[in-house]
Amino acid sequence: MERKDLSLEELSDWLKGLNHIPMKAVRKETLFDIAGIEHLENHWSFIYLYFFNPKASHGMSRLFIDTLLELISKKSHKPALQMASFSVLREETVPDEKGNLKRIDLLLQNENEAIIIENKVYARLYNRLDLYWGKPEVPDENKRGVVLSLWSTNPTHMGFINITHEEFAKAIEKNLPSYIISAQPKGLMLLQDFIQNIYNVTHSMNEEEFLFYFNDENRQKINRLAELRKNLIKHIWQPIEDKDLLIPLFREQGYKLGIRTKSKATDDYVYYTFETMPDKVMLTLCYDTLWNYDHNGCRIRMFLELQGDMIQFADSYAQELKDIGIEPDGHKKTPSWWHFRGDDIPFTPKELIRPNDIVNKIVNGIKDSHLYEMGMNIINLYKGK
Repeated sequence: MERKDLSLEELSDWLKGLNHIPMKAVRKETLFDIAGIEHLENHWSFIYLYFFNPKASHGMSRLFIDTLLELISKKSHKPALQMASFSVLREETVPDEKGNLKRIDLLLQNENEAIIIENKVYARLYNRLDLYWGKPEVPDENKRGVVLSLWSTNPTHMGFINITHEEFAKAIEKNLPSYIISAQPKGLMLLQDFIQNIYNVTHSMNEEEFLFYFNDENRQKINRLAELRKNLIKHIWQPIEDKDLLIPLFREQGYKLGIRTKSKATDDYVYYTFETMPDKVMLTLCYDTLWNYDHNGCRIRMFLELQGDMIQFADSYAQELKDIGIEPDGHKKTPSWWHFRGDDIPFTPKELIRPNDIVNKIVNGIKDSHLYEMGMNIINLYKGK
């Protein structure tokens, strides 16, 4: 049974004794990540369709087909096909015994030769490879079947071999210099992103980090530290959003503020809304820097935030606001919200031990910042127009 009663002294000694903690793996973002299609098989198949076509606008001619032929010959120990010219077909159908249509992901074919490709990303190999094999009406000795997959798998049909996407990507990178002269910039950019996406999805976690965690001693300590961090975060954010603790203190100071709770506790900010305009003016407290801070120290970032048509109002009446001492100070502005002015509420670790200390520090921070008064003055000016 794993120990769950590790003392803080034991954890501290373990941390001091660590000689090496794996560096965090940096994932290189691609267009596939931005579009949210990084792991979708159909989109990968369309990219392969594009690059397998020697006449497509990428300008890399036979890079993909020549590389594939080379890998197939090496893995199957069979003579390489010629594929001097061929068609690139997508979703070719073949009926099963019940008349249900099955679809081949990619079929590279001419009158005498064929390569049948089954593309797999996050899916098991359940396909009727025997039906796929019979689709191209060419001699068996001139057929090659390939299962392209994220990880090694054993095809169920003797005519098929397995090539991983990563193996193919590395072979493409190796052969690319021979085809790069005529390559088009857009094609190269897409190829670079596609290859990087293959590496990202294949290695979703750094192997060194993975093995570091699954060391028995490390795993127990890491789990205990993770539990400690989770409890610490809960201890901090609960009073920051606790109406029973804060509302009475707001009332004592004459602040007409409400608290807009969020749909999930993992968010790291809270709105203290101005009661007269709760959807347009609020004090936004970003508080993850209470446990996740750097050179600026343990603190809450607090903003007087404007939303909706209050943004346009503040722009239109900028001079009048300036005349009464209210100006923005350069924080982020978007079409839907504006951090009009900001300030910090600094904390020491000891000030986070007791919930009452946390809420008192927040109320005093609001008072010292004068953001509440600025918000009320903007509202009053808005209502007077």
